[in-house]
Amino acid sequence: MTLSIGVAYTPEQWKVCVVDQGQPTEFHTFTTTSTLLDLLAQICAHYPEPTLVLSLPVNSPFRALRAFTEKQEQRLTGTLPGEVGEVLRSLRALSGQSYCAPSVAYVPTVPLARRLMRPELGGANDVCAVVALLHHMHAQEALWSEINFLCVRASQEGCSILVVQDGQIINGVGTLQGSSQEAAYRYLAALEPDLSVNAEALQPAIDAAFWEGLTQELAGLLALHQLEDLVIFGPVSNSIIEHLTETDYQIYLFPSAQSDQEGYEAPLGAALLGEGLQPDGSATELVERLKIRQADHVVLATDF
Repeated sequence: MTLSIGVAYTPEQWKVCVVDQGQPTEFHTFTTTSTLLDLLAQICAHYPEPTLVLSLPVNSPFRALRAFTEKQEQRLTGTLPGEVGEVLRSLRALSGQSYCAPSVAYVPTVPLARRLMRPELGGANDVCAVVALLHHMHAQEALWSEINFLCVRASQEGCSILVVQDGQIINGVGTLQGSSQEAAYRYLAALEPDLSVNAEALQPAIDAAFWEGLTQELAGLLALHQLEDLVIFGPVSNSIIEHLTETDYQIYLFPSAQSDQEGYEAPLGAALLGEGLQPDGSATELVERLKIRQADHVVLATDF
């Protein structure tokens, strides 16, 4: 069995997880592409042709990196810094077994109607985090029919929500940015272009907009899908949990076998996804359950 490596990008940061036979063996964080690529080159020198999976915070199909045309590559990385395209091309050169993880919009278990409702359902980083969580739960002998919850990623940029039912991703909400000053300024400028904004006075309204938006989204999704469990992870998880303490929701923190795995949910899931692409990988059943291989194009119908 070959090694699997997950590489996840978030603004100004790369995270890497190495998985060997279902067990994470290395975790790394980089702020420069040169140090990232140096590490990957060293690993590939010792383990030729590892399975590499790149996870990005944008809409992306599941696809072998070598299969991307130049136009498709530009469309994928066009809104991201130029270094992302450099990493994509480097991964493709390092291993013939290199792939791009899919975003929620491409996952075929999400009905088309839900994709038409929202332009953003969640990026590949959100999908990969759920892969890591489902792998953990299935390893604890949870049945697919028992795996039903909302997964909330809480970061400084906002929150994203994925709905998991019967061990499959069926719905999602891309990052809620109600707490963004930039978004608030754009809105006010559209109403009154010459308005002078007092940032300090505006902040309480921005915070209230975020919390009200999050509360509405959670209540709506839980009611729609008749669920009551929330799994929360991310650097500002505690503030989300504190805000929801008076609700009737069942709230759980994303389980980590070791404290050093916290914050690496996306690269860990990407690496596990890579292992699941192998015939004898520990996550092969999970990859089939999520229909990752079919997430290479927008599916117009699903079997429900």
